[in-house]
Amino acid sequence: MLNCREVLPLRKAGKLKISCWRKNEMTIDDLSRKNTIQILKHIQAEKGFKKLTEIQKKAYPRIFSNRNLVVVAPSGAGKTLIAELIALKDLISDNNITNQTITKNYSTQSKNETEICSAKTIFLVPLRALAEEKASSLVRDYRHFNLKVHMSMSEIDFNEEEIRECNILISTYERFRTIIGRMPNLIAHVKNVIIDEFHLLGNQNRGPVLEAILTTLLGKVRLILLSATIANPEDVAKWLDAILLISEERQIPLDFDILPALDPDKEVYRIISNNIMNSSQVLIFSGTRTKAEEYADYYSDFIHKKGNLIGNSDTQKIEAFLQSLSLPKDTLGNRQLYELAKKGTGFHHAGLGRLARKAVEELFRQNLIKVLFCTETLGAGVNLPAREVVIFDTKRWNNEWLNRNVFHQIAGRAGRPGYDINGKCTVLVSDSREKKKIHQRFWQTSEESSRVDSIQISTKPRFDEINSMLISRDELEKLVLSLIYNNNPTFQDLLNLLNKTFFDYNRWKESKKKNSSFEEWQQESKESFKILLKQSENFNNDKLLVLERLFLDSELEITKIIDGVESQAIYIRDNETQITILLEKDHILCSCPNQSFLCKHRIFVFKHLPLNTVRKILDSEFSILDKLIVNGYVIENTKGEFRTTTKGSICAEMGVTRKKFEQLKNWLMYDVISAKPNLTELLYFCVKIIPEINDSDYFIDNLSYKRPIYEHVILGRKILEVIRKHQLYEGDLLRVEVNLKSLIAALTPLTEYLGLTKLCQQFKDLDKVLSDALRHSF
Repeated sequence: MLNCREVLPLRKAGKLKISCWRKNEMTIDDLSRKNTIQILKHIQAEKGFKKLTEIQKKAYPRIFSNRNLVVVAPSGAGKTLIAELIALKDLISDNNITNQTITKNYSTQSKNETEICSAKTIFLVPLRALAEEKASSLVRDYRHFNLKVHMSMSEIDFNEEEIRECNILISTYERFRTIIGRMPNLIAHVKNVIIDEFHLLGNQNRGPVLEAILTTLLGKVRLILLSATIANPEDVAKWLDAILLISEERQIPLDFDILPALDPDKEVYRIISNNIMNSSQVLIFSGTRTKAEEYADYYSDFIHKKGNLIGNSDTQKIEAFLQSLSLPKDTLGNRQLYELAKKGTGFHHAGLGRLARKAVEELFRQNLIKVLFCTETLGAGVNLPAREVVIFDTKRWNNEWLNRNVFHQIAGRAGRPGYDINGKCTVLVSDSREKKKIHQRFWQTSEESSRVDSIQISTKPRFDEINSMLISRDELEKLVLSLIYNNNPTFQDLLNLLNKTFFDYNRWKESKKKNSSFEEWQQESKESFKILLKQSENFNNDKLLVLERLFLDSELEITKIIDGVESQAIYIRDNETQITILLEKDHILCSCPNQSFLCKHRIFVFKHLPLNTVRKILDSEFSILDKLIVNGYVIENTKGEFRTTTKGSICAEMGVTRKKFEQLKNWLMYDVISAKPNLTELLYFCVKIIPEINDSDYFIDNLSYKRPIYEHVILGRKILEVIRKHQLYEGDLLRVEVNLKSLIAALTPLTEYLGLTKLCQQFKDLDKVLSDALRHSF
C-alpha cells in the first residue's frame, strides 16, 4: 500500500486513479525510477518478505540499465524478483501495457491477433517443474497486469501464434534452441532473456546447448543470468560483458556440522525430536530414491509418536487435501505417501508424478509434513525451506561425489525466512577420516582448519568452477551447425560467433596470451578456428604456431615411443604425470583428463611430426565446415551466407552430430523399412533407440518400458491403469514417453526428407496417439 505522502501528489497530478496498485489499476509513471522501489516492496510484501535483500539493493540501480547482468546469490535471496521487475518495466515502457493505465482488462486498445509483442521477455529454465512453477507464480503474482504468459516445452505445446503474442515465454534451453531456429524473426521482438540456473553451463549434457543459445543472443538482447553461488562468476560476467552482482548474504544465517556417528539412527532421532519439539521441519537428503523411501518408512512411527504430532484434525485435514487433488491411492509411491503423510512425513524424488510431487510440496509448506526425505532433485529448484537439513549421502547413486554447487544448494534449504533465526545443516559421516574428506571437498580449508572438530560459520564454502563443455570435436561440430541454423552467417560472421563463445573465453584465460586483452586474443583465435573449419592446403609453421599459442608453456618431455603395426604410442611426461598419445593414420588420441579435442600434448607431438602429416590429421579430424557442406548439411548462397539444408536443420534441431544423423538415416532406410512395421512395431523400434535416462537419483532402462508404453499409447489405456499393473512410477513412464515424443518429432521430417512417404505417415500417426496420451496425462 502506498502511504499518503506518496499517493496524494500522484493523484493530484492525475497519475494515479486509485490509491493502491493492488486494485488492478496503476499508471505508467508508477513504474518510474522513483516508484519502482515501492512496487518492488509491495510485490515482496505479497511474497512474505519484509525488506529488500542485499542483492536486490545492489540490483535496483541496474534495473533501468541496458547492460547484461550476472546475478549470483544464495537460494532465497530474491534474485528472480530482480529479473521479473526488469521484464515488467520493459513491457510497460514499450506500451505493451496501455500507456494510460494498467487495468484489469490489460489494454483498452484492440490489438491484431498476430501482432508480435515487441518487448517480450524469455525465461529459460532447465526443468519442466521449474517452468510450471515459474508460469504459475508469474500469473499469480502479477495478475493485476494481466500478463500473457506462454509455456513451450515440447512439440505438444509448440504454438507460433501464442509465442508471437505472449508477453513472457517460458521454455527449456533445448526447446528454445528449436524455437529460435523455426522463428528467426522472434529475437527482434525480445528485450530480455533470463537464464535461470546458469551454472548448468558447466554441465556436460546441458552446457553446450546453453552456450550455443547465449552465443547467438549475445549483443541482440539483454541477458540476465541467475544462479546460486559458483566459484568463478566473474568469468561468465566478463564473457558476456555483463555487470556482476554478487551477494553471499543469506536471509537466514546457516550453521554446519559434520557429525561422525557410529550410530546414525540415534543422531537422526535426536535431530527429528529436537525440531518437532520446536515446531520446526526437517529435510533429509539421501543419494537414491530407494533410500529416501526406506528412511521415510523407517522413521515414520517415531515421527508420528514423538510429541503426538498428528491428531485427528491434522489427519483429517491431510486426507481431505489429498482427496481434493484426486491423488490416486493405489499407485506405486502414492499408496506409501498416503500412509506416511498421516504420520507427518513423506518422500520426494523424480519418480513421483506431478500431482504427487505437488501434494508433498504443499503439505510441507502447510507444515503438515514435518520431516521430508528426498533426493537431490528437490535441491534442483523447488523452494521448500526447512529449519534443518540433514545430508545422509555426499555421493550419488553411482558413487560419484555430489557436485559442490549442488551440495551447497541442498544445504542452503536450511533456514525459513520469517520463522528462523538461523538454519542448520548436518552432514552425517561414519568417522573422523570421512569427516576430513568431506570438509576438504566442500569447504576451503587450511592445514589448521582441516583438523578442527566442527565447521564454524565463518568457514568459506568451496564451489566448483563452471567452464565450457565444448570439449570434443563432436560438440564443436554441433555448435557450428547450431550457429548456422540460428544465424545464417557469412564465414566471417561465423568466426565472430565462435569468438563470442564461452569456450573461446576459456581458451583465452588458460593461454599464455592471457595478459593480452580478450579482443587481441580473438584475432589470433580466429586463425585457429579457420584451421579447424576448413582444409589447410598450405599448412605451414606459422599455422602450427597459431595452435601452439593456444596453450600455456609447460615442461613436456617425450620419454618413450613404441611403434606398432598401424599405430604409434608416444609417452610424455607432464610435470609428475605420464600422458600417452596414440598416433594412428590421420588420427591422434590423448589420455589427458581434460578430454579436449585439441590439447597441449597433441600440439607438442605435432611439433615433432612432418607438417604434411599434421595437415592430414587436422583435415581428417576437423575441416568441420567443409564436411558439413560436402555432405549436404550446409549450403552457401550467392551473398556468402551459410544456411542449413533441410537435413542440416533437422540435424540441428535434434542436437546430434553428422555421424549420428547418418546412423539414424541408415537405421530408417535399412532396419525399419525392411521390417515393414505396423504402428506397434514402429513404437518398439523407437523405444530401443531413445536416449537412456540417467537420473540424479535413479537409472531408467527404456526397454523395460516397451509394454507399458504400448498399453498407454497404442491401446489407449489410462496411465493410472498402466502404472498400477506394471508397478511403475508415473514420473518415470512419462519422462520416457516425453523423450520418445521428441525422437518421433525429429524422425518425422527426416522420413519426409528421405521420401519415405508411408513411414512418414506412420510417424505422424504415432506422434498423434502419443501426443493424445501425454496430453491427457499432464
